[in-house]
Amino acid sequence: MIEAFHHVAIIVSSEDSLAFYEKLGFKVSFRKKRKYDTAVLMDGYGIQLEIFIDPRHPEHIGGEQEPIGLRHFALKVGNIEETVEELGLGKEDVGSIMDDWTGVRFCFIRDPDGLLVELHE
Repeated sequence: MIEAFHHVAIIVSSEDSLAFYEKLGFKVSFRKKRKYDTAVLMDGYGIQLEIFIDPRHPEHIGGEQEPIGLRHFALKVGNIEETVEELGLGKEDVGSIMDDWTGVRFCFIRDPDGLLVELHE
């Protein structure tokens, strides 16, 4: 039945998000301008991001009460501190480094629109 995970779809407000995901190592493989948005496919590490650039959508609101839907997506990294340094993120841009259920380190960063991205060793 299911052969593999195919893609994650993300609505973003601007091209700034593409630059963010490029820093994470994703490359644009397709772009289509439509009347109401721009659809962009980005590939990397066997993962595909389907990104819709459309500034008309409401902002992702952070806080303690999370909305129903995508909570976050996680990317496996070799070392959190090295990845944060390569991305040029400051300490204020990175959540606390914690241990997951099995003792593996992880932390959260946010894309330019506030979507949580987990860095998981």
